[in-house]
Amino acid sequence: MPAHAQHASASPSLPALVVSGEGDRLALAGALEISTLVEAENALKAWSQPGPSRQLDVAQLDSLDTPGALFLCGLRDKGVGLIGVSAEHRALLDLIYGLELKPIPKVRIAPRWRQLVVQLGKGAHDVRHEVIEIIRFVGRAASWTVSALLHPACLRPASISRHITETGIHALPIIGLMAIMIAIVIGYQGVAQLRPFGGEDYTINLVAVSVLREMGVLITAIMVAGRSGSAFTAEIGVMETREEVDALKVMGIEPMQVLVVPRVIALVITLPLLTFFADIMGLVGGAAIAQALLDVSPTQYLARLPQVVDGQDLFVGLFKAPVFAFFIAVIGCMHGLRVTGSAASVGRETTRAVVKSIFLVIVLDAFFSILFEKLGL
Repeated sequence: MPAHAQHASASPSLPALVVSGEGDRLALAGALEISTLVEAENALKAWSQPGPSRQLDVAQLDSLDTPGALFLCGLRDKGVGLIGVSAEHRALLDLIYGLELKPIPKVRIAPRWRQLVVQLGKGAHDVRHEVIEIIRFVGRAASWTVSALLHPACLRPASISRHITETGIHALPIIGLMAIMIAIVIGYQGVAQLRPFGGEDYTINLVAVSVLREMGVLITAIMVAGRSGSAFTAEIGVMETREEVDALKVMGIEPMQVLVVPRVIALVITLPLLTFFADIMGLVGGAAIAQALLDVSPTQYLARLPQVVDGQDLFVGLFKAPVFAFFIAVIGCMHGLRVTGSAASVGRETTRAVVKSIFLVIVLDAFFSILFEKLGL
């Protein structure tokens, strides 16, 4: 084998490796380290193949690290003799050579059906755990809220007032706009579907009943869950990251009383009022679509409403609002207290709170619809 030399870099500050010699005897000089290991492997790749007895002189090696020692042990396993090994390098080589180096076993990939069963089981376990946590936190929140109502001195009027302003008054524009748009969409689709049958006049019935019984409270609750529920989670979550919740506990103040109860009470007060406002705006949207598509004047529309809906329809919608509000506030506060201390955790728990609140609102709405149907309301 012709003699040749290879250098790791022209820079004197980087370690260099020199391979010299020919035939069955080669010599290494310089540094056999992780930075020069590729050069050593390339230079000795063909020479280290199984064959006659070959010797590698390492007496001129200035430095040797663990990857370099592993490389030399591999050469020795292929029958290459190492000569000129210093006492320091021999200790490292003996240590490396004494290790039981086994290849990493391949990970057995479970069959698809088994993975599916495992995922289903894990999902069921997570759902069960989550349901238990929600029930536990709902019980605690209800207990603290009732206790605060029975002992008015424990209430925090300033905090409740602030949350009513933020969750109620500031939400009026978007709630009103959404209610009008939903009523217009329902009215437009109702006219389009009923006109071929000559029943477009019943669009007023469709809009009024839908808004008062279902759409007004449902759209308002979903909007509040995305707007106020996420705000509850983010506010309490940031307090968790700043260790303000721990500071409250150190001062002997119960976080449930300070952080959860005011928000629950404020939202339970606010959501029914927002629902009533959404009902009014929805009826206004129904009047606009009746004027545009049916040539029904606002006066005729108002005269028609008492024949279409009554107080029972309004009661059904308003009855759901405080229940939805309680669960939205509780879920938002619960996930805020779950934040672990990072910005990513705040975002993750906020997303979970919104998704879970909207899911519970829809499930509860379906439950109430079936219940009221059974009761004949």
